[in-house]
Amino acid sequence: MSGVLGAVMERLAAGETPRAAARALRIPVDLAEAAAAEGERLGIVIRAGAACGTCAPGRSVACAGCPFAR
Repeated sequence: MSGVLGAVMERLAAGETPRAAARALRIPVDLAEAAAAEGERLGIVIRAGAACGTCAPGRSVACAGCPFAR
């Protein structure tokens, strides 16, 4: 993937928010948010709030590797 969409996807994969990606890439926030939304639509990224929702940090062994359970 190349261009703005690819650059935003790389930043999101590194754990950044669309706002942080926009700042780092020096692009408008709404463009980074649109790229993130397109990535979600394509199934490339999953919003943190939609990822699971069933884990409670430290309550399940299955949650041990989850980046959202920190």
